[in-house]
Amino acid sequence: MQRHIAQPRYLMLADDLRGRIEDGAFKPGDRLPSEAQLCADHGVSRGTVVRAIEQLVSDGIVHRRQGAGSFVARPSLHRRAGNLLSFSESAAGEGKQSQQTLIDFKPASEEQVRQFDCDGPAIYMCRLRSLDGLPCAIHRSIVPAHVARRIDALNGKEPQALNESGFSLYHALDEAGFKVREARERVTTRLASTEETELLGLDDPAAVMVVFRRSYDGSGRLVEAVEAVYHGEYYTYDMRLVSAPSEVTDHDGPSILSLGGRVSNPANRRK
Repeated sequence: MQRHIAQPRYLMLADDLRGRIEDGAFKPGDRLPSEAQLCADHGVSRGTVVRAIEQLVSDGIVHRRQGAGSFVARPSLHRRAGNLLSFSESAAGEGKQSQQTLIDFKPASEEQVRQFDCDGPAIYMCRLRSLDGLPCAIHRSIVPAHVARRIDALNGKEPQALNESGFSLYHALDEAGFKVREARERVTTRLASTEETELLGLDDPAAVMVVFRRSYDGSGRLVEAVEAVYHGEYYTYDMRLVSAPSEVTDHDGPSILSLGGRVSNPANRRK
């Protein structure tokens, strides 16, 4: 007869908290009860509570804020370096619902054209992007005028498309004959502006992650440049680091080092 092994108490507590999060008792962004309160409510030691919280942090369900406590993690995107996917494609690949709201749409100013290093006239649009109904990013995009003229969502024929949750600029570029073949990104952090703080529902001051991407078609022509400003809790940029390129394999490779503080293996990620 197989002997039943009792589950460690910290895992029981972690499972209880996980269940309450999944049931909606604690929502994304909510602060969990303090360690002292959890000890009193569950009759466990502080060490048990600490290990339970550490388990939830490791699972990506909870995150800690120094001096503030533990909070339910918000839905986030996990980007891998080398994967060329749009925001909506990345969200769908992780089983999340993406939404967007058009904030601004107009001809790009000369300053914006210079800022995004675009040759010639362009259109500018700003969209608020959400995951599962929660605002997580602001995308400020420049699209060259000769490209925009061939996309109905950008040339005035179907302006409502820019507010539709299923709209993907990459897909629209592809349909118009400007398939994105290559993109170059730069990732930085800075303090959020007043507008960004309001749109993303941040506490002021707050840090944001900024991804600046320039996308090119097969002929090497710029088809879009975007400054994507992300709520820090919603974006994890994963990269794979190896000592020698010749040692890289496509299976069971080295772990991904995540800027979000978690390490995951490519073999375990959703295809």
